[in-house]
Amino acid sequence: MSPKVYGIEHILFLVVFFVLAIVGTILIKKYVKTTKAQDIVVKIVAGLLFIAVMWNRISIAVLSNNYAKLIPNSFCGMSSLVFALAVLIGKRNNNALHFVVYLAFAGGLGVIIYPTFLGDYDTFWHTITFSGMLHHALSFYLSILVQIVYWFKPNYRKWPNLVIGFMAYITIGTFLITVLDINTAFYINEPILSGTPLTVWVLMPIFAVGYAIYMFFVELIRSRKKKGKDSFEIIMKTLKKRV
Repeated sequence: MSPKVYGIEHILFLVVFFVLAIVGTILIKKYVKTTKAQDIVVKIVAGLLFIAVMWNRISIAVLSNNYAKLIPNSFCGMSSLVFALAVLIGKRNNNALHFVVYLAFAGGLGVIIYPTFLGDYDTFWHTITFSGMLHHALSFYLSILVQIVYWFKPNYRKWPNLVIGFMAYITIGTFLITVLDINTAFYINEPILSGTPLTVWVLMPIFAVGYAIYMFFVELIRSRKKKGKDSFEIIMKTLKKRV
């Protein structure tokens, strides 16, 4: 029997993942204090993500006997690869992160919560199914981790990176469709969910709205922290004068 969304295997995977993610984050916040240590931890997770996404692509290419499918043909697959490389090769807060972190968060969370490919094979532990769940989960976690340790700092002024990133993905998708005949690439011609209008042309505006809302709350939190810090400094200066 094929695994089902919110079947026993799926629920077990979610429980194990979120427990490990929460415990891991607590330990990192408590013990990983220096910049060098943070770099090591973030790059280890990125390395695991790279292994997971390559495992997934190789499995798909070999089992379909189509080595053109080594090239990721979805937003999530490409984002997992780009994200891993941006962390492993790039510096803190590099430009690629100002595009791919948001996609990794949205795509990773969306897929592990509702993996539409879960019933494609007879077992949850099939190499394509499990590696797909794994790279989405790691991508989602890494998108949170880099912000927690300030390896990446969201900045609305970096919005042009979103445009550049989407244009790059659409260009790759067009190549995959026209040259390699992968018609489902990047949801340009076919929706992410069959029977819905959710092609990339619908998903992009939705993503843009989500990005704007996220950045609004980021700036709101930063503003309140700054006001709180300024108020604290004023109080301390006043107390020192009185003393």
